[in-house]
Amino acid sequence: MTVEQVKRYNGSISILIGGAAGMGIATLESILNNAFKKSGFYVYSTKEFMSRVRGGSNTTLIRISDTPIEAPCWSVDISIALDALALKHMQGRCHKDTLIFADEAFGEGNAILVAMKESAKKFGNAKYANTYIAGMLFGVLSIDKSFLLQSIAEHFKGDEVNKEVAEFGYEVGVKLENKSKFKLPKVDIEGLKKFHQMDGTTASGFGFLAGGCNMLTAYPMSPSTGVLNFMAAMSKEFDIAVEQSEDEIASLHMVLGGWYAGARAMTTTSGGGFALMGEALSLSGMTETPAVIYLAQRPGPATGLPTRSEQGDLNLAVYSGHGPFPRVVLAPSCLKECINYGYLAFELADRFGIPAIFLSDQYLADSISMIEDVDFASYEQRRYIVKTQEGYERYADTKDGISPRGIPGFGDGLICSVGDEHDERGQITEDYNMRERMVAKRARKNNELIKEAIPPEVYGEGDIAIVGWGSTKGSISEALQNLNNPDLAQVHFAWVYPLSKEQLSVLGNFSHIIVVENNADGAFANQLRLHDIKIYNQILQSNGFNFFADQLTLMIEESIKEIL
Repeated sequence: MTVEQVKRYNGSISILIGGAAGMGIATLESILNNAFKKSGFYVYSTKEFMSRVRGGSNTTLIRISDTPIEAPCWSVDISIALDALALKHMQGRCHKDTLIFADEAFGEGNAILVAMKESAKKFGNAKYANTYIAGMLFGVLSIDKSFLLQSIAEHFKGDEVNKEVAEFGYEVGVKLENKSKFKLPKVDIEGLKKFHQMDGTTASGFGFLAGGCNMLTAYPMSPSTGVLNFMAAMSKEFDIAVEQSEDEIASLHMVLGGWYAGARAMTTTSGGGFALMGEALSLSGMTETPAVIYLAQRPGPATGLPTRSEQGDLNLAVYSGHGPFPRVVLAPSCLKECINYGYLAFELADRFGIPAIFLSDQYLADSISMIEDVDFASYEQRRYIVKTQEGYERYADTKDGISPRGIPGFGDGLICSVGDEHDERGQITEDYNMRERMVAKRARKNNELIKEAIPPEVYGEGDIAIVGWGSTKGSISEALQNLNNPDLAQVHFAWVYPLSKEQLSVLGNFSHIIVVENNADGAFANQLRLHDIKIYNQILQSNGFNFFADQLTLMIEESIKEIL
């Protein structure tokens, strides 16, 4: 099987648009996504962009289908190049049947040449080229242009010229003699009205709001900055204190101060910023002060590939900080999980008095898909703060290790919190017996946390498990649909640390386990090995791209050859 042959297994149409930063690809993506949804299609889009404000070669992939889509594909049906560099950059993703469009000024080879910029200039400005392309694309696909015109009117309020340009482009697209005859997926305009389009950043933000976040302090770092911006925007509607701190060291310490005073606080960062937070993370562990950290992964080491994607920070999340202390690491895969686990991060942090690390990545943060209406009233915000009495002991040595947490001014008790080892009151101590008691107390708390571990989801009844975590779920799911092999099953982990025996017991049902990870070190497979799980094979990718479903189909097919 080849990547091109995989195409026949899925009923979607994939459109790749490429150009330089500053050419308006994001605007074109927004208009088309909205228009396709209005037309009754499920829509999925994702981005690839270079680390620069202007220039370079960026792409946006849009897929439309009659069923929900949660993964990108490498091989595309339609390729639209906005400049000469994009035409070359996207060449490797085209096959013999790909419909390639390029401007007549630079197009060559098998590309369909269209007067993109010259046609736009007739309407007064070359910037209208994107609107022209949107109209042409709808014409090529023979989709009712009224939905596109509605989308354009919503995006460019009061600008009638863009609608005129789109109509002109539509007529050009309809008349193209050498256009392919695509078999469009079925549409469900009424059924899709209950669906909403959003990216992983927005869904995560809604999850944090559902969890009661009322304070965020962070230093901007791609690709985590989107959540900082989202919460800043939401602060106009909700009581949220948002502060751009001077650096990541300060931001997590401010978060701890917020929780100490009774807030539900969080910070956002990526790998390099999280590396600076190790001291504050340990302070959270010693003082048993909650913290929520949104860690959006990108390739490292150091600056690495700052606008690309990777699942490279699992070890960083699990092992950062000096000395042992409980923590939880959650890695959602889709919009619904972003909301659910954003909420859960605050619940677990507050209840157990621990840092909760929410692992996203550039791919999940920036990809746009669809989600049904969400009942936010169902996310109950529980508070775990107690009103203190005289003689209150902040670090009471309880049976489960979870000490009742008070805050200053709420009750008559004295609240002591210190980064040194301490006794039950919170007073500094070097007594070795007390040290042993406090270490054991924190360990018992971790034992209670493990009991809450959410089991992995299992799809299929095959004997060979394709195991993934976090954002790989959609690509694995589609790859297994493409293969349609009853011997295969998918196992997806979103709760990735700490792992419990109950969680892992499901893996005992499989004869072979293959772990798929978007990294070079197989960090999650190594976590499984620590629990005596035998791994048959690993599929790793660390080129800055997320997994593409069609390519992953071939990787899995190759990986299981010797088993079947």
